[in-house]
Amino acid sequence: MNMKATRIYTLLALLLMAGGVTMQAQEYESYFGADSTRLNVLQYCIDWVTTGYMEINTADTVNINGHDYLHAIPRGFFDYFELYLREETASGRLYRYCPVFDEEEVLLCDMTLTVGDTFEYTDEWETHQAVVESVSFENGRKVIRFAPIYDYYYHDVLTFREGIFPNNYPIGYLDYYDCENNLLCEYKDGEQVFENPEYNTCYIDETSVQEQDLQHVSLYPNPAKGKVIIEGIEAAEVQVYNAFGQVVKTVRHANEIPVTDLPQGVYLLRITDAEGRNFLAKVAVRR
Repeated sequence: MNMKATRIYTLLALLLMAGGVTMQAQEYESYFGADSTRLNVLQYCIDWVTTGYMEINTADTVNINGHDYLHAIPRGFFDYFELYLREETASGRLYRYCPVFDEEEVLLCDMTLTVGDTFEYTDEWETHQAVVESVSFENGRKVIRFAPIYDYYYHDVLTFREGIFPNNYPIGYLDYYDCENNLLCEYKDGEQVFENPEYNTCYIDETSVQEQDLQHVSLYPNPAKGKVIIEGIEAAEVQVYNAFGQVVKTVRHANEIPVTDLPQGVYLLRITDAEGRNFLAKVAVRR
């Protein structure tokens, strides 16, 4: 091999090496804005539905256990908890640390997953193994969708979007008054970058389904497909509320509530007995 050919091969090798290094160094879009981040979060508890907020100032950092976290300030939900968040842009991993609940940080999102991979998370009921069903790109962002988990009580299947907090439990599950939380919208530096297509709104007013006498009754099956049976009380009237606090069904003098006409999701039942006492219970409808 002559000297000219040797130089050409050497140059090609260097270019390939450089290309490989570039690919390895590629980073995912940050979950946070350059200066500020705000999450509008649907807080869905046993007796109210409302919008909470989380504000994150990128300059407000703190080092905990050798990691640099951003201090997140909840507004309107989980107000008494100190929350800290950090990311690894090389892997698209997002972590939460809440001293009240967490002995170690909790992984909220991982953008390196591919089809067939599993992601483990814990909610108020149990630990789930979510399986990646598809990986795609939307508006230049990587999107990871998981297969539905049929004992999973959320309104939408778990989805990871590059640079956006997870749609379900965007800050992970926090065991507080039986509350769920779902991402409505995200803002970076004051600009809206995401609106959850499941809700198509960034704000939900508090509903008026709070009662003086809050008690639980037994419902089965739960989740339900065809009907829900109420046990432990003789129902004079049952009102079914959706996640927006709207009455979507009223049934009188019956302990069996048909749900075939209701979209998949979580519903709140306000059950009134013959003495006028009110009882609340949640039921999940699946398809």
